Amino acid sequence: MQKASVIHFLRNHEIDKQKWDNCITASPHGLIYAGSFYLDNICPGWKALVGENYEWVMPVTYKTKFGIPYLYQPPFTQQLGVFAKSDVFIPYAEIVQLLKQHYTFWEINWNYATDISSIISPVRVSARTNLILNLAANYENTVVNYEKHLVRKLKRSVQFKHIYQPTEDFNKCIDFYMKNYGARTPHMKRMDYEKLKNVCSYALKLHMLKGRKITNTDNELLAAALLLQDEKRMYNILNITTETGRKTEANHFLLDSIIREFSGQELLFDFEGSDVPGVKRFYESFGAMNQPYYMIRYNALPWPVRLF
Repeated sequence: MQKASVIHFLRNHEIDKQKWDNCITASPHGLIYAGSFYLDNICPGWKALVGENYEWVMPVTYKTKFGIPYLYQPPFTQQLGVFAKSDVFIPYAEIVQLLKQHYTFWEINWNYATDISSIISPVRVSARTNLILNLAANYENTVVNYEKHLVRKLKRSVQFKHIYQPTEDFNKCIDFYMKNYGARTPHMKRMDYEKLKNVCSYALKLHMLKGRKITNTDNELLAAALLLQDEKRMYNILNITTETGRKTEANHFLLDSIIREFSGQELLFDFEGSDVPGVKRFYESFGAMNQPYYMIRYNALPWPVRLF
């Protein structure tokens, strides 16, 4: 008979953040969203499930409504779930059973390396699109995989004399995003954007923030991207385009310029989505490949609460 796995359920102040971050860094599928600095800023008070000696870890992001604790996906945090060091057994079935004992409602995203065969009904699993591009090759070898319509748009963009440059002004980029895209994401509150600003402030100090923007010759902002970088990936956290930028292919020019700048490095460019058809086609046009992650849903709320 297999020995029961050791699972520690820790409150935030009980988590050894150094051992936690060591596990995330050592994990072949570690992601920046699971770093303690990211979670501390985007989801203060998060809890954790931890295996023996932090061989595997899982952030528990929760809220309480009407006195009922539930699991939710924090803003600007595409995927979490379980992260483990190499060749470590992850007791998914036992993790699911423990979470069911504490939380009767979940809507969370687990990472692309999740063993979904271990997750059975009534917990529901559905795949979500995330597109990535390997930057290890030089730019000339990468651009040959661009789709023809993207190449045409890039050729057209040259006539507008776009200026590509770095920016550290994450506050301006986030405020600009709120102003132009806020209506598209009504579930995002002002406090969510303030939390992202805290993440960016911390990342800037660690040289993990890579802001890039496109302006015209009049210094008018046309497109911008806030990127976060760790040892494995460059994450497209926010991407903004103005109406003028759309008319002049500024975002096509921006992403192509980023790919050109960082090509030849052992990094994945993580487009962060998307299942929105137009956005998905746009990212795929750069030769990006799908690396799906998983939405996990569970609803054991009593009737009639579960209807809401």
